Amino acid sequence: MKKNLILLLLALLPISVAAYTLGRVSVHDPSIVWEPNTQTYYIFGSHRAAAKTKDLMNWTAFTAPWKAGSNNDAADNVSFTTPAVTKVKKGGQEYDFNFDAQAWSKRGNSGYNIGGNLWAPDVVYNKAMQKWCMYMSVNGDAWFSSIVLLTADNIEGPYTYQAPVVISGFKNGTSYKDTDLEIVIGEQASLPERYNVGNKWGERYPNNIDPCVFYDEEGKLWMSYGSWSGGIWMLELDENTGLRDYDVDYELVGEGNGITVDPYFGKKIAGGYYASGEASYIEYIGGYYFLFVTNGGLAAGGVANDYNNGGYQMRVFRSEKPDGPYVDANGNEAILPRYLLNFGASENDGNRGVNIFGAYGEWGNQTRKNYSERSQGHNSIIAAEDGRTYLVYHTRFQNRGEGHEVRVHQVFQNEEGWLVAAPFEYTGEEVKSADIANSQQIATGQIAGGYKLLIHNYKLDHTKKALSKPVEISLNADGTITGDNSGQWTIQEGKSYINITLGNTLYQGVMVEQTMEPSDDKVVAFTAMAKNGVSIWGYKYAEATGIQRVTSRQSDDSDYYDLRGMKVANPHKKGIYIKNGQKIVIK
Repeated sequence: MKKNLILLLLALLPISVAAYTLGRVSVHDPSIVWEPNTQTYYIFGSHRAAAKTKDLMNWTAFTAPWKAGSNNDAADNVSFTTPAVTKVKKGGQEYDFNFDAQAWSKRGNSGYNIGGNLWAPDVVYNKAMQKWCMYMSVNGDAWFSSIVLLTADNIEGPYTYQAPVVISGFKNGTSYKDTDLEIVIGEQASLPERYNVGNKWGERYPNNIDPCVFYDEEGKLWMSYGSWSGGIWMLELDENTGLRDYDVDYELVGEGNGITVDPYFGKKIAGGYYASGEASYIEYIGGYYFLFVTNGGLAAGGVANDYNNGGYQMRVFRSEKPDGPYVDANGNEAILPRYLLNFGASENDGNRGVNIFGAYGEWGNQTRKNYSERSQGHNSIIAAEDGRTYLVYHTRFQNRGEGHEVRVHQVFQNEEGWLVAAPFEYTGEEVKSADIANSQQIATGQIAGGYKLLIHNYKLDHTKKALSKPVEISLNADGTITGDNSGQWTIQEGKSYINITLGNTLYQGVMVEQTMEPSDDKVVAFTAMAKNGVSIWGYKYAEATGIQRVTSRQSDDSDYYDLRGMKVANPHKKGIYIKNGQKIVIK
């Protein structure tokens, strides 16, 4: 009889056999775009890395070629010298403008190699032009950078260099004569004093890389851009050319390093004062424009006294307008009022922006030990045609050097409209964004039980490769929370919104079923965030009733079975087992 009971219980447990595959790919700074004709998602990244997928789980890498003249697969060093567009219009008047992007970036370093400096492109389809438009960062030392437009008839290329969109680094002398500054603000006898800052350029103005181009809800085309230095800026683009809209004027606001609107660079929307912050990405989701900015250094970390080495983390702000103002859940503006380190172990961390998640490990089946994630960032996000929203980012790992891979998580909105990320990778879950507000994905009676809880705190010490690890709590049927953290929980009947209070902090989120990659184990899970910007994840690992918690084995070891039904002889590892028809949690 005991044998039959155990077999019956095992039949009700999730089977750890993958019903899907995860085909990995390495694309640094992945920017996602949907190609409707082939029903395919594409990501484009730095150093010409690119990949495509139909299911957001299995990726195929490829390289988009450049077209220069009659050559459909031209080398980098000839592809960004001669633009196809050499005339632009402002106020109905036509101006000559022939910009050699490679030569401009070489001003900062005579040994410059453009092949290692093609960073973080963003690709969109321009309906007016009927072209795929790639906005490419041509990075250069000493802020001699530019964002240029390339176009193609096919999303996979070849792409042809059209013209620059915005240029940085004209910080002294007459170098501004080689840019479009005078087209924008009129002829100048000398470089305007506000730009004549020499090596202090980065305290005031952006390094012109990391574009994000998007249409707003009224059909206007925008580009956010910038990295560290003077922050993230925004320009309106011309829908008919894909270039900056030269007929949009920006009146100077502010002075010195506090300039927030500049006649050439447009409107500042985040950062400044040389605090970390790059990789802006904006997407309209559920009534708001959400701005992602990645703070910290992109490396895996572990270098003492070097806060730029490690700590990459995504922070989120939102606005009802495409050009801001952008604020976090606590009302902090994305534009910095003074220098703030903005990441890492320092007490000077401004805690600005929602920390949607950061470095974490010992989580689920996969994100463990050397595969623990850290330095996640330079993300993109897409409100997809299938009714779901997906966050795409690259991540490094705890002890795997600087190797990186792409990850995809589904994203939901909590009751306050803020974004919360699913606690496991996307593996084909079918819940749509609208389902959260319109249906209860997890019945109230299924919620109570033992959970792993992961708190994504600010101020991890990335010089020591610190990361967040889970603790154990119980969501009890009476609405209380006990265990390593205590508090209360409530679920909205008929909806998927959950409120979790830990101590004095309220976290608002959603509760859904998740798959613990790379297995096919299905678990009840929650994701939530507080107004202070801290996010939490949780997943259920034990039922609320019939559970025993012990710290060591009882005498009859032979009665222990693992969750696959295999008898365990004298085990002493932590975990969940079957004993006498009950689940046993070994702590």
